[in-house]
Amino acid sequence: MFYNKDNPQWQFNEEQFLSRDEYYRMVGEYDELCKSMLTADVRDFGSKFYGVKETGTPEQQEAKRKKAIFGIICIIIVFASLVVSLILKQLVIFGYIACAVFLIFGISMIISGKGDVVESTSRAIINRVIGAGMALASIAILLLIVFRNSLAEAEFFLMLFVIVFGVSGLVLLVCSIMRALSGKLIYTEEINATCSGYVRYVDRDSSENGRSFVFIHASPLFTYSYEGVQYESVWDEFPAKEDLDIALGQSVPVKIDPRHPENVMSPATAHPGSLVFMIVMSLLCVGVGVGLGIYLTTGAAKGMTVETQWNPLIEEINGETGDSRTKVTDDQIKSLYLDKFNITSEWYYEMVTVATMNYTADGQVITFTDEAFNSILYTDGTAPKPGTVMMIFYTVDEEYVESGGIYKHSFASGDPEKFVYVGSHGAYVAN
Repeated sequence: MFYNKDNPQWQFNEEQFLSRDEYYRMVGEYDELCKSMLTADVRDFGSKFYGVKETGTPEQQEAKRKKAIFGIICIIIVFASLVVSLILKQLVIFGYIACAVFLIFGISMIISGKGDVVESTSRAIINRVIGAGMALASIAILLLIVFRNSLAEAEFFLMLFVIVFGVSGLVLLVCSIMRALSGKLIYTEEINATCSGYVRYVDRDSSENGRSFVFIHASPLFTYSYEGVQYESVWDEFPAKEDLDIALGQSVPVKIDPRHPENVMSPATAHPGSLVFMIVMSLLCVGVGVGLGIYLTTGAAKGMTVETQWNPLIEEINGETGDSRTKVTDDQIKSLYLDKFNITSEWYYEMVTVATMNYTADGQVITFTDEAFNSILYTDGTAPKPGTVMMIFYTVDEEYVESGGIYKHSFASGDPEKFVYVGSHGAYVAN
């Protein structure tokens, strides 16, 4: 891409092998530049930190600045509304707003090919692929939210993961293919160029423990002529390295984009290491998406529930009491017990108190204060103590109701401190 002399992050010198003095000078200037960002006018970011020159008359430039301010205000309002919707637990509203934001951002990337300040052809194409993926995922999630009532809670979230992982995997796969074939699809013209210097910039990254790492990215500055026009360009993608293999003044063959002759193919674009990593990640994402999709189509997710535990302070603001117990639904009872034990008769639910707990050769046996219930055997030593209230799911043997014997036969039980039944069944009432 064009060598932008006005970009303060790009440092030019004639050192093929970066000296320590030059290294520390570059890092020091970069740190000072980052500090100045904290006090700079956001409207001047493009010119001060990326060397983007403003065009047009002073009136047109002022109009652009006003649009930038309006855009910043809109962004603040959008993110504030996202936070408020989360605090109020309006997840549907949060979903609509988030999808709209990503949809607009994705469409803008498709149109402009820019994620930030990008000038290279290959990067612009990849940005458009990413933008298309964002727009596609946003539309799919919007449709999922609209038709959410036709899905169970767990099915909704699993479908959400299918969309996210599936689209992410496809985007990574397309990007890796584009990078691998960029020498044949984009940079199709080979010419000779002379190295007239070196351009480097500093990048920092932080690890999980807070340590900061400094990376130097470098490219030769190529001087060449194409179709009678003189160019000064750098690689479209700067590899992370301090020293370069091309000597000052050396003439080397480079591949350029004939439609945009200022764009020079970088050796990092089709580097096997980066391509293998992208392909592996894409296959993993696609695999997760396909696996979850198959899991959904088999109907195995119908008995699942999704639990969310909210911050107690937010619940207090909303005047609510937190309940972190796992919800038990009718669908779960059906899939986990009724279908498993082939129970076809009517079933019931009620809270019952444990009356006694006795030890036997087989384990612990408990009985209930309601003598119509059968006793339950525990072989793992976890039997509840007398006085404990339990959730009991049971069927009724109508033949023994009038005789007063044991006619309530439990098939599932639970601790009400850990579980809460949210289905439609209740206690049995004799006619």
